[in-house]
Amino acid sequence: MQKPLLKCDGPHVLLTRSKCNSFSVMPGVSPWSEMRMTVEKVRRPVRRGQYCTAALWGVMSGTALAFAGGAVWSSAAYAQPSAVASPTGQPTLSVNIPAGDLNSSLLALSRAAGLQIFYDMDKVRGLRGNAVSGTMTADDALSRILAGSGYTFSRSGTRISVMKPSSAIMLGPIRVGGTYHETVPATGMIGNLPPALPGGEIARGGQLGMLGNKDAMDTPFNATSYTAAFIENRQIRSVRDALKDDPSIRGGFATGTAGVERIQIRGFTLDDVDMSYGGLYGMMPFSGITSELAERVEVLRGPAALLNGMSPGGAVGGVVNIVPKRAHDTPISKIEADYTSNAQFGGHADVGRRFGKDKQLGVRINGMIRSGPTATPYSDLKTALVATGVDLRLHRVRLSTDFGYQHREIDGVIPFVSLASGAPVPDAGRVKRNFDLPWSYMTGEDIFGVFRGEVDLFRNFTAYGSVGVHDYSFRGAYSQQVVVKDALGNGTGAVPVGIAQNGRYLTAEVGVRGSVKTGPVTQELAFSANRLDLTMGRIFGSNSSISAYSLNMYSGKDRFLLNHDVAVPGSSPTTGTSTLSSLAFVDTVSALDKRIQVTGGFRVQQVQSANISATTGQATSSYDQTAISPSVLAVFKPLKNVSIYGNWIQGLQQGTTVGTNYANAGEIFAPYKSTQYEIGIKADLKKFLVTFDVFQISQPSTVYDNTTNIMSLNGEQRNRGLELNIAGEVVHGLRVAGGIMLLDPILTKTQGGLYDGKRAPNTSPVNFNMGLDYDVPFVKGFSVTADIMYTSSQYIENAAHRRSIPGWVRLDMGARYVMKNPVSETGKLSFLLNVDNVANERYWNSGGYNYLSLSAPRTFRFSVAADF
Repeated sequence: MQKPLLKCDGPHVLLTRSKCNSFSVMPGVSPWSEMRMTVEKVRRPVRRGQYCTAALWGVMSGTALAFAGGAVWSSAAYAQPSAVASPTGQPTLSVNIPAGDLNSSLLALSRAAGLQIFYDMDKVRGLRGNAVSGTMTADDALSRILAGSGYTFSRSGTRISVMKPSSAIMLGPIRVGGTYHETVPATGMIGNLPPALPGGEIARGGQLGMLGNKDAMDTPFNATSYTAAFIENRQIRSVRDALKDDPSIRGGFATGTAGVERIQIRGFTLDDVDMSYGGLYGMMPFSGITSELAERVEVLRGPAALLNGMSPGGAVGGVVNIVPKRAHDTPISKIEADYTSNAQFGGHADVGRRFGKDKQLGVRINGMIRSGPTATPYSDLKTALVATGVDLRLHRVRLSTDFGYQHREIDGVIPFVSLASGAPVPDAGRVKRNFDLPWSYMTGEDIFGVFRGEVDLFRNFTAYGSVGVHDYSFRGAYSQQVVVKDALGNGTGAVPVGIAQNGRYLTAEVGVRGSVKTGPVTQELAFSANRLDLTMGRIFGSNSSISAYSLNMYSGKDRFLLNHDVAVPGSSPTTGTSTLSSLAFVDTVSALDKRIQVTGGFRVQQVQSANISATTGQATSSYDQTAISPSVLAVFKPLKNVSIYGNWIQGLQQGTTVGTNYANAGEIFAPYKSTQYEIGIKADLKKFLVTFDVFQISQPSTVYDNTTNIMSLNGEQRNRGLELNIAGEVVHGLRVAGGIMLLDPILTKTQGGLYDGKRAPNTSPVNFNMGLDYDVPFVKGFSVTADIMYTSSQYIENAAHRRSIPGWVRLDMGARYVMKNPVSETGKLSFLLNVDNVANERYWNSGGYNYLSLSAPRTFRFSVAADF
């Protein structure tokens, strides 16, 4: 604008008529000829010279576009709301807006929430807004007002655009009332999170690797994004537990077990090192990721080599991405004290602020510490985290950086359980949960930092780059497994090991994404180049004087009680290196206002690795191979709220170098390609999403010929399945997340055909999960949660007489009460109680490799949180 829209002169408002020069409109839309403004009654006098926002409209080619500002006082009378901070940092409002004209309802909400709401006045004329009453976020209130109108909305800071999905007009930077808000383009990632579904616990989109953020209805995969509200409402402590309502995912081992906290997605293993941080692999802590790191936890089911490249562990079942925390436009000030059974105490502090006239600079500092005995006997856990996120939003440039330090220490490590030949699976209802090994411990320290930058090259093209480093160290002394020998539960604990491991991940990515419109066709192009370097060392102590020890799974007699005899090295020299580098290109062609979208692309992936002698420092073996991984994805929308999608995509794992005991010793196999075919349908029912899909993933493996003694890449496991997922607010006050997965994991090609056609081990064919979160209507601020998990029985081996573990059901429950903070005008107090495994069920988890882990016992968590 050449002049201010509105300027207050004492108690009176000066209205200035002006040509509009700063509005950006989409190509093909005529420039605005003139801006006309009116001011409704202002409730209270304002300071001289203060700029105000107002209801205004402009004529643009005969179409009216309305803006409702926070200082507007609607002609209808509404009660002034009180605002408090929500768990996500977005304010909650006590609102009471009756049903009526949609335009009046939008004006009232914008005034109540202090938001700028853009919409087409001509098109909403005659529509009615629903009644809204109660305490909720502005997004929830707006969703309920718009329900049934055919309109939806998108948010960027305090700016909200209301539009029909098929006729959205994107506005560029706008200066209104003296406040400048930078609009992040669709091609940007920093500060451009997809909005949450009503209820705030599940987002309606997420990151799709090099393609950037995508709405769920434009995503050709089955994906779910769990928000910080979901994590906080259930007092979830780890990223793995944040996925407990996902039927496609199963946890492998209980916390405290000797090893990483691995999970399965669609029947295939994924370790912590395969989880990404803002899209970058290798940045997350080595053994256990605390949930306080995450703004959101995103799950993309199925291989994703095209989108993300190859992960360090070569996971093929899916991708888990942790979205870093950022400062919100609303200040965040939160402290929390918590208790976890049996006597573990902790605290958490979270502070976020934005600085500058236009809130360009954001700083988020997040810290946590917990220490004490866990619900598992003879096991203590200490965890500490400090994380900082800083971001800067300029006119065409956005920068961010994240730093974190995590310390995790377990005293009283729980061994794995494995079975000797012929020994039955022990009775989970009777076995000891732990064997009182006071000398055993695991300690891990991780420090990591990531820098990101984006530059808007043109209107629809953004260049981006990221670089990150992660150093970790791990030391421990523990017995890795207990081997059960007979039906009486007699067994032998493995010789304890002392281990020192350390490593460094260096990763970088550069790319460009943008769109080009040619007539009725739009092309969205993306190019990415990335590289990840890992240098690691692992060495074991000399424990030749220590032998295996005897015990009984049921009585625990003959416990091994040595205290200082396990030698643990101080550090480790380099014993291995690995480099993953790739180039990728993707082209998405869409037509009919994105009702048809077809994506084609490929990634060229190079894998280099070497094993290095700890004594000589020389390479003992090396690997250097390249693979090309093409993919095709498609989305078709027969209705505005229905998407049919399909994908053909691959996952990559490092190949094998044939050992010296085979006739083709030294042969190097190229990276293994796991291939997925998937087709599904999604329905957007305004407040919640429903997804149904069927899929097939084929994973290759090596076998050898008994006659020729030649190893070849001719083995295969094929997992076929169907999934039904639901997420969002199904009725007012009831939020759900969960579904069912039916899986048929078959060994299609095995050694000599011995196990062909058999169900693959360590994979459950039926998983059901459902998480419920309900606001009790007759007690203001009181909510209850329930999470139900069912896993069917599964085989644990391929032997002729196959042993299996029984299926199980687990119930978690919780309650929370939220009230106004008496020492803060906008804050709140939250009291939360959650109980995991309410019935104290005992069941076996299978982590693969014939390893079993007993379920965690009933665990209580209580916390008091204060927002200011």
